[in-house]
Amino acid sequence: MNSRYIAFLGLLAVLPLSAGPAQAKSIADARNQVVQETLKYLSIPYLWGGTSPKSGLDCSGFVQLVYSKAGLNLPRVARDQYAASLHLKPAGVLPGDMIFFSMKKPGSSHVDHIGIYVGKGFFVHASVSNGIHIDSVGNPYYYSRIVSIRKYRGF
Repeated sequence: MNSRYIAFLGLLAVLPLSAGPAQAKSIADARNQVVQETLKYLSIPYLWGGTSPKSGLDCSGFVQLVYSKAGLNLPRVARDQYAASLHLKPAGVLPGDMIFFSMKKPGSSHVDHIGIYVGKGFFVHASVSNGIHIDSVGNPYYYSRIVSIRKYRGF
């Protein structure tokens, strides 16, 4: 097990676990459910256009699925998820918020990738090479491609 996963598991030890039905009762509950739900899909393979954990997920399909399990509706593709969310300053990011990237055009505002911030500098996303997995926001590869950090309109 690599150090990123170990650090992430340490983070989870301090997060409250959600119990009960999938519908969240408060904003804090919804955020917690979003973060907890990301764990259920770790190691699911990447599939472009994928919306099912049985066959594979792409980045926006993963985010849409995780949010839906918390009773929150998001559009299907990353650029529409971007448009449907609200901008945050980096200091305002909380677990459950979305991080948008420009993978094909680094340094531009072209959104083509999304992940879910889970706290302590980590996010979960679907990558072509690793499927659903945990990465550090501070990883220079990803950090240099961040377009925006945004929150669900209901948060």
